[in-house]
This record gives sequence, structure tokens and C-alpha cells, in this order.
Amino acid sequence: MKSATDLQTVVEMTRSIPCAPAILPKLLKLAEGGSADLGEMEMLINLDTGLATDVLRTANSAYFSSNQRCESISDAILRLGSKVLYRIAASTLTGRWLVHPVRGYGWEPGDLCRHSLCVAICAETFSKKMHLADASTAYTAGLIHDLGKFALAYANFTSLDDISDRVPAEFSTWREAEKVVLGFESTEVTKALLENWGFPSTFVSVGHFYQTPSEAPEVDRPLVTLIHAAKHVATQLGYGVGVDGFYYEPDVEALQAAGFKDEEMDAAIPEILTTIQRFISPAGDIRFT
Repeated sequence: MKSATDLQTVVEMTRSIPCAPAILPKLLKLAEGGSADLGEMEMLINLDTGLATDVLRTANSAYFSSNQRCESISDAILRLGSKVLYRIAASTLTGRWLVHPVRGYGWEPGDLCRHSLCVAICAETFSKKMHLADASTAYTAGLIHDLGKFALAYANFTSLDDISDRVPAEFSTWREAEKVVLGFESTEVTKALLENWGFPSTFVSVGHFYQTPSEAPEVDRPLVTLIHAAKHVATQLGYGVGVDGFYYEPDVEALQAAGFKDEEMDAAIPEILTTIQRFISPAGDIRFT
């Protein structure tokens, strides 16, 4: 394993990870526009062969299929609709990135993908109940919220072991240990990656402030707080949680200001689990569509 250097080195090292989800911001903008430009959507999807294949496969699945098969991406877009199409794209592109083998944080293969998917599902569920963000936006924010940790693990730094040892020894939070050992936090890596990939500022704020939503810019705070709440519930459910998972403190002030109540969050868990079990098998296998 390597010794840590600086934030920019981590960002540069992760440029080699396959399929950085740089087309997601463009697809999200089209999906949220109401009158999506189908031609532009088709062009973006066709940029990625794997994504195009997933879209056609889903459009012709038993759930969506009619008597007539979709033979083209344009036909599939019309059948699925922009919202479903975007969800497939977000899951396919980000999921491919997150299942890349890494060391660190006590993850088994695919753990970060499982956990991020659970955060996305929690965020989507809460968005429909709390009306703090569009469902597609909440889902995407959940998927990408912790990419900085993945980048650090992908860079294979010995410093992750130092952080893991320091937390119980010093009774510190994980982010405090990151700051001492690395000189920066994983959230700063997420921020840099999302900025480099052209994500909207709201997503950048999620990556940077999801642990401390009270510090987020006011305009972005509703979505950031939504992801903070989703992260809390997803961690309780345990899917793919790493060794860092229980070393964070809830931002009670932000949660209360956004209207989150413990009993309502707990009441949503059965619905969340039902959705999660559609996408994650008992053996831990992930099915995105």
C-alpha cells in the first residue's frame, strides 16, 4: 500500500477508474426538464455501449415489454420515459464505478456499491415524503455522496489503516481522524471529483457537506440534509457499511430544521427495505433494474 500524499494526487490517480459518470449531469438536466430532448438523450446513451445495452434490455423486459420489441434506443426512450431511463443510467454508470475492486474501510467486494445504493433508495423514499428534492436528484445524490472514500481506497493508501487505528484510540470521529492523518477529509476528494466531472453545484455541496449539512450553503441545504438523513438510516440497515460507518455524529440541528423526526424515519424503513430487496439479493448480489 502507498503512503498518502495530497488531495490532488488522489484525484489524479482516480482519473483511471473506468467510466467516470460524467454524462450523468447532462442526462439529469434532460430528465428533469419535463420536455426532454429525446434526440439528445439518445445521443448521450449511445456514447456508452454498456448503457445502451442495459436500456434496450430493460425496455424489452417482462415488466416494460409489450407485444412489440424495442429495436432502437429512441423506441426504448419512448417506452421507458425519461425518469426511468435516467434511473437506469445513474445506476449503470455509477454502479460500474463503485464495484471496482478496492482495499480499505473493511469493505468486501461490492460493499460500497451496496451501501451507496441503499443511501440512494432511502433518499428517494424521503424525497417523496419530505418534498426536499426531486426524486431523481435525491437518488443520484445518494449514489455519488461518498465517492471520495472510494477514491482514497482505490489509491490504496496505508493512511487508511492509520485512520482506522486512530478513531478508537483517540475517541475521535472518522472525519477528525482523516483530517489529522491526511490533512484533508474524504469529502474534499468527493467535491474535487464532482467539480472535475461537471456536476451541478448542489451535488458538489452534497459530496462536501453531507456529514455536516448545517455548514452547507443555504440553497443546497435541503438536499444535503436529505442525504444526511438517508445515510443515517442506510447505516442502521447495515448493507455494505464499512468500518467507518458508525463513527459519525448526526447533525441534529439540520435534521430538525428540515422537519425530520425519528419516528417518521423509522416508519419509512419497511418501505425502504422492500425496495432494497428488489435490487439486492439475500446473497448480496446487486440488480440495478
